[in-house]
Amino acid sequence: MQRLIVTGSNGTGKSHLAARLNAAHPDIAVVSFDAIKLTRNWSQRPRPEIDAELAQVIAGEAWILEGGPSLLDQALARAEIVLWIDPPEYVRVWRLLTRPWRNFGKTRAELPDGNVDWPLQQYKFALRSFKNRSKFRRKIASSLEAARLNAASAAQVWHCRTRADLDAAVKAWAEG
Repeated sequence: MQRLIVTGSNGTGKSHLAARLNAAHPDIAVVSFDAIKLTRNWSQRPRPEIDAELAQVIAGEAWILEGGPSLLDQALARAEIVLWIDPPEYVRVWRLLTRPWRNFGKTRAELPDGNVDWPLQQYKFALRSFKNRSKFRRKIASSLEAARLNAASAAQVWHCRTRADLDAAVKAWAEG
């Protein structure tokens, strides 16, 4: 298994988990969908450019692709494993509240240069994300179900809700 998607809502720990998976298989590169989507100052590239770069990534033979549900429709057909991170809401809230302070004035590793975390901006983003949680969950669930029904993807789906689920997924990936 060499093509894995790590997905979930904002603040679920996708980037952290992708880094853990990469540590188990350093020969398989992590690609952040945010790095594909964003330019500088949190500006998004035009959708055709995003789609073209994502198509190039998923055409490869080995990758760990981490990002939200908007990458699924295009990437599911090539994935062998989908790790859906879906922790309890309080975990996500805590992560989104503390993230701007952990990265204050810096650009996180998974983002392109020039996308700096400032608390006010990140809290506005977090509020939108909290409001859209059920939309994100529905999008992930419906994309996975549609791919399964249409046989568009034979990917194994690991729905991880707890730290133990995540640890088991990393172990399975490391051994597999």
